[in-house]
Amino acid sequence: MKRWILPLLPLLALLLPLTAAAQLSSQQVAEIASHLGTDRISLHYDCTFTQDTPLKLSGTLTVQGDCYRASGNGMEIYCDGTTRWTVDPQSKEVYIETSGGLEELLPYRDSLTELKLSEVKYQPLSEDLSVFVFDVSALDSSWVVTDLR
Repeated sequence: MKRWILPLLPLLALLLPLTAAAQLSSQQVAEIASHLGTDRISLHYDCTFTQDTPLKLSGTLTVQGDCYRASGNGMEIYCDGTTRWTVDPQSKEVYIETSGGLEELLPYRDSLTELKLSEVKYQPLSEDLSVFVFDVSALDSSWVVTDLR
């Protein structure tokens, strides 16, 4: 499994049909869905990823249009809609890749269970998308930056 997928799994719950095991009310799903594309959404997630060995995941997610920022389980992912930066602060590594958009997540949607969302907040769309970009120029020489674009 690609390491960038872990913090992004909750994005599946927002943008794709929910798994039967998701612990979300239809009202919560409808509320979040009504804000997709019209607001910047931020939330906290907890879930289990069941592909191979079950793995508990938790973190935060911010979404605006095709842009997202996810953090969880020690990883951070930034995506401006075309480029994805996967950051491992502990290992001081950054992987830069072309983003395949949400379609790259489709194979993992049925591996998400016990999804819980909390602290859901809606903000107006912003022209400032810097929160979705990782600035590698600010890193010192101890970081390894792998550009796969």
